[in-house]
Amino acid sequence: MNNFNVIYSNMDNDNKTYGLTAIVLVYNGGSYLEKCLYSLVNQTLDNLEILLINDASTDNSLSVCKRFEEKYDNIRVIDKKVNEGLATSANLGISLANGEYIILVDNDDIIPNYAYEKLYKKAKLEDADICIGKANFIVGNSQIEFDFRENYVWRKEQVITDINNFPEIFEDAFYWNKIIRKDLLIKNDIKLPIGMIYADRYFSHMAYTYANKIAIIPDCVYLWRQIKSSLSTSRANTDNYINRLDSYDLDLDYFIDSCDVYFKILLRRILVPIKGVLNSAEFEDILFNRVRILLKDQESKFENIYENDLNLIDNIYAYLIINNYRNELKELLRLSLKNQREICDENNNSYWKLPLFRNPDVPVPDKLFKVKYLMEQFVNVGKLNFTSDKIIFSDVTIPKYLSIEKLQLVLSGVTSFNDILEDNVKTFDFNKIEENGNIKYTLEILSSDLSSFEMYTIFLKANYKNEKFNKIHLNETSIKEIICKVDNNIPVINSIGQLSLITQNLEKDFEIDFDDDKLKILIKNKDTIKKNFKMLIRKDSTEELIYLTQNEEKTAFELEWEFFLDQRSSYSLFLTIFNNDGKIKKNVRFRKDHLINFNEKLFTIDNMKVKIYISENNDVRLKSF
Repeated sequence: MNNFNVIYSNMDNDNKTYGLTAIVLVYNGGSYLEKCLYSLVNQTLDNLEILLINDASTDNSLSVCKRFEEKYDNIRVIDKKVNEGLATSANLGISLANGEYIILVDNDDIIPNYAYEKLYKKAKLEDADICIGKANFIVGNSQIEFDFRENYVWRKEQVITDINNFPEIFEDAFYWNKIIRKDLLIKNDIKLPIGMIYADRYFSHMAYTYANKIAIIPDCVYLWRQIKSSLSTSRANTDNYINRLDSYDLDLDYFIDSCDVYFKILLRRILVPIKGVLNSAEFEDILFNRVRILLKDQESKFENIYENDLNLIDNIYAYLIINNYRNELKELLRLSLKNQREICDENNNSYWKLPLFRNPDVPVPDKLFKVKYLMEQFVNVGKLNFTSDKIIFSDVTIPKYLSIEKLQLVLSGVTSFNDILEDNVKTFDFNKIEENGNIKYTLEILSSDLSSFEMYTIFLKANYKNEKFNKIHLNETSIKEIICKVDNNIPVINSIGQLSLITQNLEKDFEIDFDDDKLKILIKNKDTIKKNFKMLIRKDSTEELIYLTQNEEKTAFELEWEFFLDQRSSYSLFLTIFNNDGKIKKNVRFRKDHLINFNEKLFTIDNMKVKIYISENNDVRLKSF
């Protein structure tokens, strides 16, 4: 199989057999490649082959791959001398894989260390051709769940023997969260189509239709890093959209016969980049010619094309495209939807009163304005009160006729050591109160139930029938009143109005120590220390800030005396927590409550008297004289 465009190494492993081959698609992986490879070599699955397909990278990716290959016997590097694209690399990797199953990996993502063992064991237990697991977004150091449609696929452990009994499986078109039996791909000539950006859709869906059995587990097996410059996320780009439509045409030619509701599942993805119409006349022509014809053709095949799981606004977009309302669509796209909050309750339905609602010149049916899922605009919080020991949500309302089974608050932590936050999510159930036909929700959270020092992003989670759900950010426009007169739980509003929570419930987590060389703040509670957590000292006379550093054992913050200590000076100590991009941060005074067994300290450093003491305000201070 060798040719002049490909250089193989570690050929001794060519004839070994493995349970699973992870095929890493390497192209200019940059700083993320090492993190990806470390997550692979630390997998708990024993019989794992790692195949690194370098697609003629122009950075140092090849040297990184070779360094890992030299260290680990189960790694092989295939170095392509000509850049041919992701699909060609993937297909080459599949042909060379020695595993019973294969899985494809993008070189900037992270795989939780237990992922492949769980997928492989479930596949073998069920004799499944495919085993699928859950994926999360990773943004900076925080994890974010997918939209409820994908999560519905991953919601529970199950085995599928007929995709027509579970058509929602087509919502999951990714190649990196599922292991697939190699023989299934080879015998049925299933490959990624060359030259197509969204090649994973056809590949995954083809595998579904040929599989005799598909197993699903609810465990998170993949962390998909979101990078703004990624080609696949530049959705307003016209060429990108044409490629997207080409992939959908390829899908429809095959899958519309395999699954009669497939188009309703596909419709959401067709509409995702729709705002491109505001920036490009060419994009507008594509939308109102090619897409309109596609939508009208499918509309004729369904009794009601609008009976689907789309967001309310997407179905209105589809209606305007089908009926050639160009100007009205663009006006709606320009509208700031977050400020459109008015609801009309009528005939046991709640309707969103957008400007097009019951507009006599644009006869959009009322049913398309019916509120089916919770959105940020539909939430009202009467009062959010922060006390020293509780956080209290009062008089929370959502649309009256929105049918949900349970409303929850989800606090998602944003700091960690290794970019993975599997144990840093807190979920709380709201209490539902019915009075005089009206429904309100309340919730009290104890400070003791939260992490001691953390920054949480705040979501509301609406749970519907059939185990479907969606999550929305809690936005400042939704909250009538915020009361906060304490410094242990602090609300923070980001630049786009979303609410976060900083917790500072630190009690007896630290101890002060020192020697002739350093000031030391010993960490008594190791769970306190996160990646986005620092400690600093401030010289009071100049307000100069100097950060302490963590020791290698992560057991203390330290600062050498020579770096900051001057004669006849006073200093204050602070803790700092910040989010991933550093745009939100909070300095908290280091206080007596943070310390265990504190006694005032008086000692000598380089002929200077130094005193560490507690001020009248219970702050920890340091003074030289």
